[in-house]
Amino acid sequence: MSEVIIVMPTYNEAENIRKLVPSILQVLAENRIDGYILVVDDSSPDGTADVAEQMGRETGKVRVLKRPGKLGLGSAYVDGFKYVFDNMVTAKYVCEMDADGSHPPEILPQMVSLAEKGGYDVIIASRYIHGGRWGERSLTRSMISRGANILARASTGINVKDLTSGYRIIRLDILKRVVDKLSKLHSGYVFQVELLYFLHKAGAKISEYPFIFKPRMHGRSKLGRGEIISFALWCLRSMLTRLIHQ
Repeated sequence: MSEVIIVMPTYNEAENIRKLVPSILQVLAENRIDGYILVVDDSSPDGTADVAEQMGRETGKVRVLKRPGKLGLGSAYVDGFKYVFDNMVTAKYVCEMDADGSHPPEILPQMVSLAEKGGYDVIIASRYIHGGRWGERSLTRSMISRGANILARASTGINVKDLTSGYRIIRLDILKRVVDKLSKLHSGYVFQVELLYFLHKAGAKISEYPFIFKPRMHGRSKLGRGEIISFALWCLRSMLTRLIHQ
């Protein structure tokens, strides 16, 4: 199978990656996928980068990009993407994956297979198509997510059920065409929808694959009120822009 680079932003995820990284590498090996994990760490106080570097020495399959402080999810992904462009030139796909264990690595081979067989540029792991759902979910977070997706579809016009999913694979060639348009200031929901928006405008062929969203293994969710407000404002601005240019 084609080479896949998993870009994984981290902040205080040492306990989670100790379990997650071996699971990912096992899935890659069992399915004969040539892949690597790039941990993009924001100077985690809990030593996440040290744990990842040790795994890299042991397996040869983990690289670490260290950043000087807590700079946010959006900039972590942008820096990670650019690192891949510069240092992993044989890769065909980049995979966005959370470090908290909520994104099951077991479905990654099926996502890659769907992209290869269907000629898709983007495969989104979706909670909102048949076969996908929230696992042991927080009702409040589920409601926020569903509302965010309704707002995102209305503001972007993209016919995708789960625009806010942070678990995706993207072809490198089309990602290169949009990465410089992304705002490093955006995080979470805003970054994920903004990325899809630019990929869609670039002509990306997008599909979804069902998955069950799991609760994080350790630690607390980083979704906050400020991020929700920022997302709503971004969607409203995007909606107004679409209406003006219609």
